[in-house]
Amino acid sequence: MNPVQIPGTVNDWASRSFRALLIVEKYGIDFHDKGARSFDEVCREQGLDPAAVSAEIESVSQPRVPAAIDEDIPLHKLIYHINVRHHEYLKLELPRLRARLDRMAARHPERDDALMPRLREVFVAIQQDLEMHLHKEEDILFPAIARLERAVAHGEPAPPSPFGSVRNPIRMMEHEHARLESLLVEMRSIARDYVAPDYACANFRAVFNTLKELEADLHEHIRVENEILHPRAAALES
Repeated sequence: MNPVQIPGTVNDWASRSFRALLIVEKYGIDFHDKGARSFDEVCREQGLDPAAVSAEIESVSQPRVPAAIDEDIPLHKLIYHINVRHHEYLKLELPRLRARLDRMAARHPERDDALMPRLREVFVAIQQDLEMHLHKEEDILFPAIARLERAVAHGEPAPPSPFGSVRNPIRMMEHEHARLESLLVEMRSIARDYVAPDYACANFRAVFNTLKELEADLHEHIRVENEILHPRAAALES
């Protein structure tokens, strides 16, 4: 019986996402010189099982769709959801994307109206803002909301805090959210709606696909905080 043929080129599989690209690199599959060739053939030439490698790529390339949330769950559980789904995702993806964009900008400083250096510049601004923002949420705002929730549940007065009302850090976080959304608009504009140019290699396309995914995740992240967590925390304090 002939083995099942895995359709598509090396580029088709490598460019699905940054995580897919890392798997292709892990197996030493050359997507630069062999990108246009059959994925199935290249895998077999290198002694790899195309079905196994493609399954591994599939396992990390599932699209991130907005998670269903019970908006009435306890706030500490909502905070846990935000940390696990969004914060951990950002902590993993931001450094990996930054390293790749650093190399791509250095290799192609002038190409296509300095596309990569401009994209890297706005990404760095997003990364720096987010790293400080996550720190403020995890160390200041989220613990304050959890303490407030516990106090209300036990019929106790709101615990004292160095920033007064919980609305004060909430306003700061929402101000930072607005700046992030502005930077995301700028990044999308530079990347031309994440439509890769004709000359783009698998590496380029994978980064674009992952930046697009990152943008969607950040919009969901901001919505959950602005529209669910923050109003409920402010109401709890009242």
